[in-house]
Amino acid sequence: MRIVSIICWLTFSIPLCFAQSLQPSTPVTVLIDQTPVLALLDHDNSSALSLITLLEKIHAAEKLTSPAPAPGPTRASDLLRFGETYGQFAAVMSADMTRIISGLGIDWEKEILKTYDPKSAKTEAGKTLRLNGNVARVFNEKWLGSSDGLFILAGVVNRIDRRDFDPAHCGELRFIYRLGYEVRMNGKTYASRMPLTVNMVFSYRDDGKHCQDVAALWRIDGIDGGDPHSTAQRLLQGPLDLSRLTFKQMEINAQVVRFPSDLENMEGRKFAGQAIYWMRIFALRGGKFQPIKLENTPDVQAILKDPSKQKQLQDYLASHAEEIDNGVFNLPESLEADIALSFSTAGSARVANRPFDLLVSKDQAGQIVTALEKTAKSVKFARSGAGLLERLNTSSCMGCHQSSSTAGFHFLGVDRVDFGSGGGAIKDALDGNSLQLPFSPHVHAELARRKSYVESLSRGQAPDTFRPHPSAPAAAWQNASPVYSAAGDNMPCPLNGDLADGAKWSCNAARHLACQAVVTNAAASSHLGQCLPPQQNIYAGLSCRSNAIEDMTAKNNAKDLLSFSLRSFADRLSTDELVYHVPEGKLSGYDYNCRPTKIGVPLGRITRPCKPEESKLAAVQPGSTPDEICAVVGGKGFEQMAKGYFDSAAFAAGVGRGLLNVCSPSRFCREDYICQAMPDFLTGAKFGVSPQTLSILKSRKLGFCTPTYFVYQLRLDGHPNPR
Repeated sequence: MRIVSIICWLTFSIPLCFAQSLQPSTPVTVLIDQTPVLALLDHDNSSALSLITLLEKIHAAEKLTSPAPAPGPTRASDLLRFGETYGQFAAVMSADMTRIISGLGIDWEKEILKTYDPKSAKTEAGKTLRLNGNVARVFNEKWLGSSDGLFILAGVVNRIDRRDFDPAHCGELRFIYRLGYEVRMNGKTYASRMPLTVNMVFSYRDDGKHCQDVAALWRIDGIDGGDPHSTAQRLLQGPLDLSRLTFKQMEINAQVVRFPSDLENMEGRKFAGQAIYWMRIFALRGGKFQPIKLENTPDVQAILKDPSKQKQLQDYLASHAEEIDNGVFNLPESLEADIALSFSTAGSARVANRPFDLLVSKDQAGQIVTALEKTAKSVKFARSGAGLLERLNTSSCMGCHQSSSTAGFHFLGVDRVDFGSGGGAIKDALDGNSLQLPFSPHVHAELARRKSYVESLSRGQAPDTFRPHPSAPAAAWQNASPVYSAAGDNMPCPLNGDLADGAKWSCNAARHLACQAVVTNAAASSHLGQCLPPQQNIYAGLSCRSNAIEDMTAKNNAKDLLSFSLRSFADRLSTDELVYHVPEGKLSGYDYNCRPTKIGVPLGRITRPCKPEESKLAAVQPGSTPDEICAVVGGKGFEQMAKGYFDSAAFAAGVGRGLLNVCSPSRFCREDYICQAMPDFLTGAKFGVSPQTLSILKSRKLGFCTPTYFVYQLRLDGHPNPR
């Protein structure tokens, strides 16, 4: 059976009408991240899906005034004129930054050029620390109203599966924007994205058919590789038609503090750098944006000081255990926080990202699981109190965002070069500062689940509502329980029996991987291991150190802080031990070496110098994927950028090379690492990689794993000061 609909529109003033054939065999789409399509949907302020356009529609629906948009790209200074919405968010974030700085109680700096200036120190200790740039770098909120700041559409996400949490609607549609900039200084173009996302969330209205019609809108031919103009228009006439949608809320995730690795060493914490991420949700209340409660994220400070709230929490958990076990539950708003701060490095193992660990003991949680096993038909996720706490913690904002994420985010989006004035200048400015993969390992696994969910709805079938662990690999969803793929090298894995059979997964036995504990924390209710090969199978990029965390969150939980975890940066590594028997001193010849955590590589990483043939990327051939590749590993060029702005040419002139592990759309990097794109400058005379070889690498979307904060678009410092 074939369904034919006639769609007409105007494209470049030429009327186009054609018959769109919708085959039931055409798979549904749950993510739009194709660069050419995004460029058409969000080219400038007049585009259909620019952030300005969305705010105009929100203001019109609420009968709020809208300023006349300026021509050109969407600048933060233009957005600030939407006083009742974006302006309210900017004001709240600015006030929060003041409280964060005060609560930290340490030396801090917003301007990169002052981080090495002892005269700018705000504490006595800072005067000495700044000699080497050892100061906490803090987000400069001037970006939120600067004409230099640009908001760039990074992707559109189908979340029809969110209907499970809001049965009155047919799920959500999310438009995700990244803060970026293009600045001309000294006759050069500097451009980058920054670690701040704006997620504009809209709800689909109920279609009266159990959301079958809404799901069917996402059965789109040719979205990959088709004509981007026709694809963009079909999307706007179909699933992205704003007339079908109601604005729900704006969600913000922003890196607000970054601690460089050497500061960690100087102050004895020994993490390979840390960062704090700020998360709030804004919705229209009383004609303006106001912060609202965060889903399933408890207000730890309020609950700890109020026995009645403690009882309310215990009663809720006991009476909703089956929903919690399934992963679809809504904590009462009276128990929820309206702000979350998440922490990296080693975020999945830290109490800062495990709020329920401070509110519910493993014994209390265990009693709930025991009662559930007696009454439920089956237990899907938790086998123990620690398992139930794992479900609760990973359902909170900070717990989810530090589970198999990339730099505290799950969706960063593809690098676009068409923002600002566009052209070759931006492409050149981004070289060496680009991502190969636009999303996290968690999103990769989620895409499979969401596709199965939307497919079922589109066929009039009941979808599987079970939510797996956010660190679980992708699964097949055709059976009663998900069938997980085997976890690959460096990927998370369950260490014990806390999870039920339907929530467990295993390491890839074909690659001789075993689940090992590489990060432990006695203060946390549970933690995951990592899939690692035996000594004889080691290669570049593997974790080579194990750490134990001395967690300070509970000890530093003052009740007047913006969030219970604000001072969790005081966590420290109490042990740092070798996993493999490899040297860890100076690199020697072509022998493998464990580079230590203290140089900024979390859990260390195995590497060695590149052999001459490896430096030419000779192993990159069609049809084969090597485990390791001669990538870029910092050097003088990287250190120079840390003292100023990212300059691709200066970076290329001083960058080093070394053997690292390969990543691809089906092969992800471990926690605290990200898949970086191989720079174009490698084809220069200094490095000698042929353009053909680099083209093969890029066509296959092969990159290399590097620590998150080695990529400048994922750190708040290393950018020009906003004007």
